[in-house]
Amino acid sequence: MATIEVLGSGRIDDRESAFPMAVQLANDDLLCSFGVGGGALVTGHTEWARSTNQGQDWSIEGTILPRDDENNRANFLKLTISPDRQTIYAYGSWIDANTDEQFGQRDSRALLCRSHDQGLSWSRPESIPFPEDCPLEVSHGLLALENGRLLAPAATLAAPDRLGERVYLALSDDDGENWNYQVPFHDPSGRLGYFEQKFSRLAPNRLIGVCWTVTLGDYVDQQNSFVLSEDGGQSWSPIHSTGIQGQTMTPLTLGDDRLLVFYNRRHGDQAIMACLVTIDGDAWTVHHERVMYDANTYYQRSAEVSSGVDELDDFAFGFPTGIRLNDGTILATHWCVENGRCGIRWTRLRVDW
Repeated sequence: MATIEVLGSGRIDDRESAFPMAVQLANDDLLCSFGVGGGALVTGHTEWARSTNQGQDWSIEGTILPRDDENNRANFLKLTISPDRQTIYAYGSWIDANTDEQFGQRDSRALLCRSHDQGLSWSRPESIPFPEDCPLEVSHGLLALENGRLLAPAATLAAPDRLGERVYLALSDDDGENWNYQVPFHDPSGRLGYFEQKFSRLAPNRLIGVCWTVTLGDYVDQQNSFVLSEDGGQSWSPIHSTGIQGQTMTPLTLGDDRLLVFYNRRHGDQAIMACLVTIDGDAWTVHHERVMYDANTYYQRSAEVSSGVDELDDFAFGFPTGIRLNDGTILATHWCVENGRCGIRWTRLRVDW
């Protein structure tokens, strides 16, 4: 019988921090990045913490990328690691403190920093270009494949009624010198938009992408979507439904097309859920599900709410991601507001399947 067991949980940081993402190094140390300042509104900079005991205790080690006070730009970067565990990537975006007059929202563009010394120091940020000159939503880390290919995702935020119209995937086979682009998520009918894109490796060249799916314009939640690639991201399947209305969703491969999937349950009894899923063609099958983090809140959309964007400021938790540790257990991280402070929480899980 498939089961998910929670082994423990605790806080990493509570300085109005959000959007954590962790990696495990070859020496078993864990690093976790997160934005500090403004919580989910992002007004500060990106720091990292280290754990030397499988996530039980954490120490803040420093700043990956300072806030750009001269240009009034905050940033938030997320960590991933190369297959040989020699390079750590901190991928995300800068975000302007001011509303952009052209696009009607805060401008934001994709950035990448790297560490080649196990997280002790970080390179200067490099910009990753995208085909559209508009603000971008960067909601996951960079994906590095065994063949050296780098994949950097971002969604377009081109106008108030076109948020998430396209999800681009920038691909580089020369370590970021040059990029080409695919569009895994786009609705030709113009009805649907896609937020919080996450891409993960299932096998050496077999990839999955998932997205929180909404109707464009009023941003009413739909069932989350997924796509598959069999050639390392160079081409993608049609868009399929997961059958879950879960907003932010993150897949973690367990091998043989089995996934541990985290998602935010925002409507009804609010919680971060963990479920065990298999994929067979376009079929997404849930075999087991449990609450990973109980927000102890209930939400029902009122008639006064005209747009899903109006609900965002009321969210008090989010961005669940996870990594499989060297001992086979899972370390998940997310942000949440507890005792009036926005911060980072870790949770250790064991999967029996």
